[in-house]
Amino acid sequence: MSGHLFVAHGDLTRLACDAIVVPCDGAGNVSDSWAALLPPDLPRGDGPGWLRVGSPDAAGAVDLGTHAGRRVVALDTVSGAPSPADLAARTWAAVDRLGPGLTARDGRRQPLVALPLVGTGDGGLAGRRGEVVAALLERRRERTPSVDVALVLRDRRDVAAVQARRVDADWDCLPPHLRGEADRLGTLAGEGRLSLFLGAGVSMPVGLPDWWSLLGSIAAEEPVVDLAGVDDPLDAASRLVRSRGAEPFLDAVVARVSTDRHGIGHALLGGLGVRQSVTTNFDACFETALHGVRGDDVDVLTRSVADGSRPWLLKLHGDVAVPSSLVLTSEQYAVHAADHQALDGVVQALLLTSHLLFVGFSLTDANFLRLARQVDVVRAESAGARTTPSGTALALTTRDVTAAGYQGLTMLPMSPGLDRPAAGRVLEIFLDRLAWTAARAHDLSSEYLLDERYASGLSAADRVLKQHLLALAARPGVTDSEAWPEVRRLLHRLGGGADER
Repeated sequence: MSGHLFVAHGDLTRLACDAIVVPCDGAGNVSDSWAALLPPDLPRGDGPGWLRVGSPDAAGAVDLGTHAGRRVVALDTVSGAPSPADLAARTWAAVDRLGPGLTARDGRRQPLVALPLVGTGDGGLAGRRGEVVAALLERRRERTPSVDVALVLRDRRDVAAVQARRVDADWDCLPPHLRGEADRLGTLAGEGRLSLFLGAGVSMPVGLPDWWSLLGSIAAEEPVVDLAGVDDPLDAASRLVRSRGAEPFLDAVVARVSTDRHGIGHALLGGLGVRQSVTTNFDACFETALHGVRGDDVDVLTRSVADGSRPWLLKLHGDVAVPSSLVLTSEQYAVHAADHQALDGVVQALLLTSHLLFVGFSLTDANFLRLARQVDVVRAESAGARTTPSGTALALTTRDVTAAGYQGLTMLPMSPGLDRPAAGRVLEIFLDRLAWTAARAHDLSSEYLLDERYASGLSAADRVLKQHLLALAARPGVTDSEAWPEVRRLLHRLGGGADER
């Protein structure tokens, strides 16, 4: 099975994956910005801010073994002053060597290797980023790796430059109808008309359990609690609380859903620029991905009150960072439903005012079904009522669509079969396509154009446009126009000046 290249905005060190490639020089010096990925107690390198990982082998690599579940390889991206094409060949060769020794974990169908935009930090090609981007993508198309690869980028302009270079054929493995649906949703995201609703399924590739698996693992510990005959997970949680006590049960839950990593799905969704998101998950995976994109410019509702100017994430059933907020048992759920009706109103408002995308949510939750049907009534009775669904639900298989208790959404199964790992991989590729379309529809889609770091990689048409824009900005007297602030903002959106990245 051929691998797929994912492109995500965020912090590579937080990505749950099977292997990571980090850059080094010919002496094995690695920036200490990668320290979280490296073995502890490495010696200092040749100067402040560097660590020494050992001497690269004949292929330019230093295999650092497996750390915290991820195999780490340092790759010499400096020796010989490689051109962008040479660097691309070196990078994909390293990925090819890694592939056969990797095993996909956490239910993934294919191993996942993560890498940054190598050579553009201290590697000597920082001012030729556009060429590096083009070379990496061209080389990948010539020789598709056997593993999935995530190119994770911290700089927003790198993301724009990479997405601008990708083409429709990069998703040949995705059926045409799913490509069309991903483009529809991506356009909504790029135009600011999409909201997100995330369920437990999106966190499973990180190694976190679904609700029943979580309860089963707690029940299996001594003293064993028999959950046979219990069909509702809330009732099962209540039985565990009665048997174990509330505090030990809560501690067991927190221990099982705490992680400082996120999956590739979280990264792709977090980079969409969506301003309003809801989740029933306790874990911190999605906000970790959001912080990798936005820093602290996001409100998590359970820990803070939303600032209307900032994106927000509503955690309907509580937050592992605030254990007392978790809604776990049938008794807690009943109290929560009565005391937090305003939170249900937020979900209803999103269904009425935006297109709500459900990812990893089974649509069987009784409380959700109740509020969704109330929304249906409002929509049906409103003047000029829309007949189009108010949202889209991404399901793994057609069986999941059949099991859903609500059909008032566009239902998109990723696979007609029952192979859930394969369907999960299709879902991730679908989200990658969605993110690509969203990036192209966003008003920052060409943010690299006037940034000199990408100048050498611009197309002929881009170079002509850049030349004329800069000439316009340099003409005497133009800045005196009352319309100049609008032009200046446009130039900033195209990468001019020192606008925040």
